[in-house]
Amino acid sequence: MTKPRKIELNLGNPINGWLPIELKSMDFELEFNASNIPENPTDKLCESLILAVNGIETEICWNLEPECYFFELKQRGKEIELNILKSGGITENRNLIYKLTGDFESVILPMYRSLKKFNTLEFDKADWKKIDQIKLNKLTKLITERKNG
Repeated sequence: MTKPRKIELNLGNPINGWLPIELKSMDFELEFNASNIPENPTDKLCESLILAVNGIETEICWNLEPECYFFELKQRGKEIELNILKSGGITENRNLIYKLTGDFESVILPMYRSLKKFNTLEFDKADWKKIDQIKLNKLTKLITERKNG
């Protein structure tokens, strides 16, 4: 049996509304700085993971002003598909630049852990807003239930 490719997501220290992001897997690496406008992508990632754990298709838009990266999460049976698309803007055509199919442990857990770690960072409110604690608690509960399920 082949070991699923695990992703690694690193959310850096935000400065002036810009968040350094690094996504790595065995055969792919992507680094970019995302803006917190028009919506906060760390909150959106938390919401998307809640949906994904519940088997609902979802996407996160990382706005680079004007370009965007979209992370789509789709349930495919027991597996989860992560599609990374790039576009010239929010409403522009999207081009698939990377696709990974993995399980809960290789796709959802690394993203969840990066959010938890991000929420422990110390940064100025002017630089970035902390993740909504109610949403994060809900996600933590879902992840724990799924791991112990």
